[in-house]
Amino acid sequence: MRSEDGAARVRARARVRARVRARVRARVRVRARDRARVRVRARVRARVRVRVRVRVRALMWWGAVGAVAFCIAFVAGGSAARADGPQPGGSAVYSRYAVASDDALASKAGAEVLARGGNAADAAAATLLALGVASPASSGLGGGGFALYYRARDRTVWFVDFRERAPAAATATMFRDDAPREGAGPASRPSQLGGLATGVPGEPAGVEALVMRFGTLPLDAVAAPAIRLATEGVVLAPYVANLSATFSAQMRRDPLLRRIARAAATGARLRQPELARTLRAFAKQGRRAIYSGPVARAIVAANRRRGGVLTLDDLERYRALGRRPLSGRAFGFRWFTAPPPSAGGFTLLSSLRVLERIPAASRALGVGRLHALAESWKGPFADRARYFGDPDFVDIPLAALGAPARIARRAALFDPDRARPAADYALPLSEPSPAPALQREHGTSHLCVVDAEGNVASVTTTVNLPFGARYTAAGIVLNDEMDDFASAVGETNAFGLVGGAQNLPGPRRRPVSTMSPTIVFRDGRPVLCAGGAGGSRIVTAVEQVALHVLVDGMTAGEAVAAPRIHEQGPPGGLEVERSPALPDATIDALRALGHDVSVVDHLAVVQAIAIRSDGTLDAASDPRKGGAPAGR
Repeated sequence: MRSEDGAARVRARARVRARVRARVRARVRVRARDRARVRVRARVRARVRVRVRVRVRALMWWGAVGAVAFCIAFVAGGSAARADGPQPGGSAVYSRYAVASDDALASKAGAEVLARGGNAADAAAATLLALGVASPASSGLGGGGFALYYRARDRTVWFVDFRERAPAAATATMFRDDAPREGAGPASRPSQLGGLATGVPGEPAGVEALVMRFGTLPLDAVAAPAIRLATEGVVLAPYVANLSATFSAQMRRDPLLRRIARAAATGARLRQPELARTLRAFAKQGRRAIYSGPVARAIVAANRRRGGVLTLDDLERYRALGRRPLSGRAFGFRWFTAPPPSAGGFTLLSSLRVLERIPAASRALGVGRLHALAESWKGPFADRARYFGDPDFVDIPLAALGAPARIARRAALFDPDRARPAADYALPLSEPSPAPALQREHGTSHLCVVDAEGNVASVTTTVNLPFGARYTAAGIVLNDEMDDFASAVGETNAFGLVGGAQNLPGPRRRPVSTMSPTIVFRDGRPVLCAGGAGGSRIVTAVEQVALHVLVDGMTAGEAVAAPRIHEQGPPGGLEVERSPALPDATIDALRALGHDVSVVDHLAVVQAIAIRSDGTLDAASDPRKGGAPAGR
């Protein structure tokens, strides 16, 4: 009996100690929250001060006419920018979760999955599948891409490579002059049009990897919005109509593309029952539905009819790969971005490190910033051209290319008063390689997702040129990703860029890309998700948008809508956009510094979500493509 009483007293004392410890922990948590609130208020006040300074600088940059327009927008929209829901120019602010893509229907599909309890990975996968329905010129199950994912629960960053790869029968000489042509018109080389142009699609494996590795919903729930869009039909966006008009002669050869072109031209609702059947099979079976069985046989048959070399074995052997993302510090932030076979992430980090070493007065917002950016890109683009290929087949000396001493040498070469030749910044390593081709694909989409748990997905997907290789199978537009390889050593591609051995086609190789999905952190928490479409212009556009948000204090909508420039070295010069346009005085100042300025229609398309210190999500879809964000 005494032993029982003693045991009871011991248990009672243990309960008392447990309650005391619980009270202590609760007080510690309260104090931590109080300190966190103080830090948040301080950061908010600091951001307000920064934005005031930035808006003043912006007024000085844009000139008198721009200043009037900027003031009107600021006064009229200052309070509205803090409210939930759509804002002018394809931007919005949300309190719980957000999706930004270059098609409004696709963004809504992602938001629908989030509302049903999915996370950022589920929403990214749903948005990818919906883009294939609503934006067939840019993406779909017949393409591939890269996904960068931040998992909030363990604060880890992951990278999934679902880039297309060459068939086993690919050779280094397959695109020589004697390769058969599939037709005439724009982008009609054998690497751009027809069967030889198509690599093994990676998106089915990429979507499955996102859902299975990181998602919370079953694949059929994730695919449901895309299936509904394909079944009920969509009205295609104006940019699809513009692209269809450009490639109409080539699209007439394919029954589905012919219907897409007709619907785009007339504004009629496009129903895609064959794609809906393929999506239903994918929802039930995952990647196996595409890489084996009737859909795989249809892909191989269509490819062979158009002169290709794809086999069932090529499809069955395809796998999405996990790779370690590139990361680095610049401007007080930690940047995570794409590793090889993308050269975009390396170019972004190298440029930022050079830019950071340039005196602040020489890179202030305005002409100085534009000049410094253009100069900072020349060296990294030279490295991209000389050294990059598929990392599973070639050695890429990333450590030597990004060595601090080499970055410092490039920064020291910068002259605030004149533009240097790109060759000055090349700084080749001891054993230079021939320069591979750089591409400017336009059949690309990017999406950003931030969910209520703090997970972040930054995903870029592509079929390469508009409507890929301009043929379909099982309702799927098939890519022309083989054009991202160099055609031959020493020969120029469609853009006048020299090809080299590092990026020649070969069995099961993945071509070099410039896709640059990016997530930026400050003090261990994500503050920006960004990425873009537009070939070699992607990385320069993403960098400019990121700097506008993180350094200049712009909203995501302002940053995405602002005019941009691009420089990648010879044979071109500095490109500026026709619309939105830089002021004539700015362009004249750039020419006076020695830049060879040319005006182009636009430079890439960027999607971004800025994660504010108060937890709200500032989401923006680029007005250049007419997209819109969605969220809650």
